[in-house]
Amino acid sequence: MTRRLDMHGIGKSFFATRALDNVDFTCIAGEVHALVGLNGAGKSTLMKILGGVYQRDEGEILIDGQTVEITAPADAGRHGIAMIHQELSLINELTVAANIFLGREIRRGRTPFLDKAGMARAVRAQLDRFGLSLDPHKPVRELNSGEKQIVEIIRALMSDAWLIVMDEPTSALSEEDKEMLFDFIRRMKAEGIAIIYISHHMPEIFSIAEQVTVMRDGRIVLSERTGETTEDAVIKSMTGAELDQFVKPHKQITGEVVLSVEDLSSPGKYEGVSLDVHAGEIVVLTGLRGCGAPDLAKAVFGLDPDYTGTVRYMGRTLTPGRGPAVAVRQGMGLVTENRDKNGILPPLSVRDNIALPFLEKSVTAGLIDGARVDGIVDKAIRDTSTKTASPAQEIRFLSGGNKQKICFSRWLDEDLKLLILLEPTRGIDVHAKADIYRIIEDLAERGVAILILSYEIDEVLMLGDRVLTLFEGRTVQDYSYPHFDKDRMLADMAGAGHAT
Repeated sequence: MTRRLDMHGIGKSFFATRALDNVDFTCIAGEVHALVGLNGAGKSTLMKILGGVYQRDEGEILIDGQTVEITAPADAGRHGIAMIHQELSLINELTVAANIFLGREIRRGRTPFLDKAGMARAVRAQLDRFGLSLDPHKPVRELNSGEKQIVEIIRALMSDAWLIVMDEPTSALSEEDKEMLFDFIRRMKAEGIAIIYISHHMPEIFSIAEQVTVMRDGRIVLSERTGETTEDAVIKSMTGAELDQFVKPHKQITGEVVLSVEDLSSPGKYEGVSLDVHAGEIVVLTGLRGCGAPDLAKAVFGLDPDYTGTVRYMGRTLTPGRGPAVAVRQGMGLVTENRDKNGILPPLSVRDNIALPFLEKSVTAGLIDGARVDGIVDKAIRDTSTKTASPAQEIRFLSGGNKQKICFSRWLDEDLKLLILLEPTRGIDVHAKADIYRIIEDLAERGVAILILSYEIDEVLMLGDRVLTLFEGRTVQDYSYPHFDKDRMLADMAGAGHAT
């Protein structure tokens, strides 16, 4: 009998917010079921109920026709359900085999000694089952992002999982790693594994999924076989209307140089990079992961003192490693690539997360001017179209797209001169992306200099006034709008271009 998951009439509320309303969802072994929707649509909440992180208010969960209770992650594991989260949970210093067996190690007889060879053999057998060539003895720190994703999946499979939930699994992968993952997914389907695949990338969904379900405002609004629907129909169901396309405005860059980087180098990270960013200009750094751009951007913000070369800001040379507090006082802002880990404080409210950079400026006679802070917060929420029940709501209950808007909103200050953005739309839906793009262009229109790192070539072309391609830490080419060449840029990123 083919294994099957059925979720019937699932309901969930958080205070006055109805997150899920009478949701029915089915997944069958040997198939990929894509679950899509805008940020805040309810898909993560539904999967957290399946994974035992949240408890449902209404409805039932059935596996193979039998009602089951999943009130904790351990319950999900016992029923063969595994969650592969967007941010991986591997320990870099351990080997592949040690990570896979973490918490359930095999020991030599009754001794306290680990049977490392036995664990490696078991992992090797599982890798061979799926035609994978990973070395069980290799430390995880030496793996690329795609290989780490595969280790997470193998760990789930060796815990007897028959159903695997993947949340935005390709958000941090190169094109080569994506193909490796997709091949693995096809092999898993052939072995009778069920996969729930959460993604915003339509080509991926229609390439590997048999079924697609769209959620909007906590409800199912479309559920079809992928062969019987289209990308346009799915996007229209996600948004409730045809999505307005973001159109880059034409503009002349005439502002002063805000940031000037000259011959910046850091051993093993980047070498000899030079660039200027003018007021009102959007400069995008792009390349493959490992190209050195994130380290370069963090050095500009004062987070890394280990560089040679010169960073000038507003005409003055900056001291290496001066720290983010100094950068903020100087009118710089930074949105990190990992909002949940480095961009927000989950236990705090939306208000407190937005207000953090403004508190020092809101002190009068030694006391914080609460009314001024409230005004700043309300304006930031309006300007970014952030969806929240109230400024007092804990930020951890917001969707990924709305968390990202909060990360932006804390920099919407009249003193902002330079904004550094690392993967600004990573893991957010098409609608939230359009909002983020408009915020970026509005800031540039205001005269803010913007430096972006993005690995998505279509985003690079859409946002950049200038684009610098990097390969292994060195600048390959500097392109100016509208003289962009997508094919040449991709060749630069792959190392086929000629370093300047």
